[in-house]
Amino acid sequence: MKIVADENIIYAKEAFSQFGDVRLLPGRKITNAELKDADVLIVRSVTTVGENLLSGTNVKFVGTATIGEDHIDKEYLGRNGIGYSNAKGSNALAVAEYVLSAIAGFLNESGSSLRGKSIGIIGVGTIGSKVAKFAEALGLEIIRNDPPLKRLTGRTEYLSLEEALSADIVTFHVPLNMGGRDNSFHLLDEENLEKLKPNSLLINSSRGAVVNNKVLSEFLNAGNNIFTVLDVWENEPEINLELLNAVNFATPHVAGYTYEGKVNGTVMIYNAVCNYFGLEKKWKPPVNKLTDNEIVVDKSLSLEESLNSVFQKVYSIKEDSKRTKAKILSDKENHALAFEKLRKEYPLRRELRNYILEGSPPEEMKKIFLLSKTLSF
Repeated sequence: MKIVADENIIYAKEAFSQFGDVRLLPGRKITNAELKDADVLIVRSVTTVGENLLSGTNVKFVGTATIGEDHIDKEYLGRNGIGYSNAKGSNALAVAEYVLSAIAGFLNESGSSLRGKSIGIIGVGTIGSKVAKFAEALGLEIIRNDPPLKRLTGRTEYLSLEEALSADIVTFHVPLNMGGRDNSFHLLDEENLEKLKPNSLLINSSRGAVVNNKVLSEFLNAGNNIFTVLDVWENEPEINLELLNAVNFATPHVAGYTYEGKVNGTVMIYNAVCNYFGLEKKWKPPVNKLTDNEIVVDKSLSLEESLNSVFQKVYSIKEDSKRTKAKILSDKENHALAFEKLRKEYPLRRELRNYILEGSPPEEMKKIFLLSKTLSF
């Protein structure tokens, strides 16, 4: 077979060369012409897959090494008998830990306490449910908002969007639905931004267009005191530079970019290709053990200080944001290229489960570390 894969998919060459010739390309440069004689296409979220890309090609199977599917025209694939799989859940723990790092950074920067705080989780699926587990371990009051799950289960624990937006911490974990009953396009917009509590924390690590970026930029630049963390942006990589300047922490769509999350995605699509074509599963990813993995937490530290201390070693969102803003804002004329380069050259972080917690940490931190192992993919 002939396989075309995004060059940024970890171990793509090693995994898929079992099936034939593998051609690696930048995700935004995968074109119809490149796919004329391809049998399998493996992409990430930067490649839009539908009739324009696949018409007249030999592609029999499409895999996306991502959780999100808004870049895939599944209806077209189904009509044309093209096999398909995504990597649902592959980097869910990575994104949940990104949220933990955002909370740690917020607490450290603002001097806030977790005591008596609430978190509004908008979208309580694969990622949101993990965020809820971590939040529960930290002692946060959880306000869940998920209309599809409420209809499916009938459970009263799912509350309104307005109630979720009124929490001390608000985090989005919804797919991007362009219209319909569960529309999530500009779910946070001019009408409901005012519902955010002053001095609250806003996090979006789902899809950029879930938040109206223009309206949010105007809102923040008008002096509204909302501590804002954005990993995803409208019109990536042509992002809103005024918004980039205005947010507290900015990262280039990398919340799920852990080594483990990326490997999970490749393994899931590899297995899907094997299953679809009836091929033997021979490839396994290499073992990549982490050294220098001890984190000592002194008993004198508070929970908030302990959380910040841990994420200073595991993943500092503050330092990541400094790099992101510096790179993009230093060359505004070519900021889209800078955004893409940051993603392409991003140093993979490792998940909490690779670390050992030593010293006398608070009980809440012990629970967080235990969850990082029990919730792992």
